[in-house]
Amino acid sequence: MGGDHGPKVVVEGAVMAARRDGISSIIVGNLEEIEKLLNQYPESDRSLISVHHASQFIQMDESPGLAIRGKPDSSIRVAFELVGAGKASAVVSPGNTGAIMAAGVFVGGTLPGIARPAIASLIPKGVGATPTVLLDSGANTGCQAFQLVQFALMGSQYACSALGIERPRIALLSNGTEASKGNDIIRSAAMMLSEIEGLNFIGYVEGRDIARDVVDVVVCDGFVGNIVLKAMEGSVGLVIDSIKAAMEHSLRAKFGLWLAKPVLRSVFKDKLDPSAYGGAPLLGLGHIAIKCHGSSKSRAVMNGIRVARKFVDEDVMQQLHTALGHLDSKMGTVDHDGGNGWSRVFEKRTTRGRKEGKGADEINGGKNDRR
Repeated sequence: MGGDHGPKVVVEGAVMAARRDGISSIIVGNLEEIEKLLNQYPESDRSLISVHHASQFIQMDESPGLAIRGKPDSSIRVAFELVGAGKASAVVSPGNTGAIMAAGVFVGGTLPGIARPAIASLIPKGVGATPTVLLDSGANTGCQAFQLVQFALMGSQYACSALGIERPRIALLSNGTEASKGNDIIRSAAMMLSEIEGLNFIGYVEGRDIARDVVDVVVCDGFVGNIVLKAMEGSVGLVIDSIKAAMEHSLRAKFGLWLAKPVLRSVFKDKLDPSAYGGAPLLGLGHIAIKCHGSSKSRAVMNGIRVARKFVDEDVMQQLHTALGHLDSKMGTVDHDGGNGWSRVFEKRTTRGRKEGKGADEINGGKNDRR
């Protein structure tokens, strides 16, 4: 109920997912409003869709924590409760990101050892290449080093399970590829990641590398990740607007665009349009949650539902649970402040090395400079 375009696009997206893929959905929200929208479709299109009434919804500008506690019958909280009760398998929503996070944690908790779930967005690469996983792309700000390490582990497992990448290349987003770049948190995270056996950590990448076939999982905090994501979306919009403007002033350009229309459509609609990827999973929550863009239209909602079903079919949650369990055994038990003994050991090492005038590569025996 809380997306920019209200329930209309959600209903249409659910109908499209049922019609094209046979996926059943429970639409949570105002019963009267949703049924009025559903009744516009033939019975055959809505046979796999049911409605669960929720008398409240959380708007985009509301405080997530206060809203979740103050609105117990909000559509997003009720949706998670349906998953918790075993009546649904996943939550898909274009609503308030913070509210989705808060409701997911409040109702289903997080995976063992996870301090903060992260949004994993897919960034398109060149022709034929598998998209890059960017996380966190908006759920958290002010992350500590061990949280970035957890993001890397979850992103690696997601790339394996959902994208079929056998040994994903993991990198931290920084202001340069040299081991001396980045801030203290980035350097501490790099040292932790370089110590994890079996993880294909390649060091640092810059913003221009995200859409190139040099990395599969890019890790950063949500403040940086969200800016990167929105900047890339804006760049695509700039290219589209520039093409349209050039076409308006030249018959030759119009003819050339007409000839190139099939190619441009496949590039911009199937590859560069965010709605083609549907939604981004909130990795680390105890239940499957797919966050669609707040301005999502029906196509994005439909593809978000498809992503949710893929998570269920591939048993991604269990695989994440197993992978994080292996990490937990190495890092120790998470303490009440959200830290852990392993991260503190490396942070002390980093601090001691800086006092001795060493760079990050020297502190870690050169293991960070792996690109």
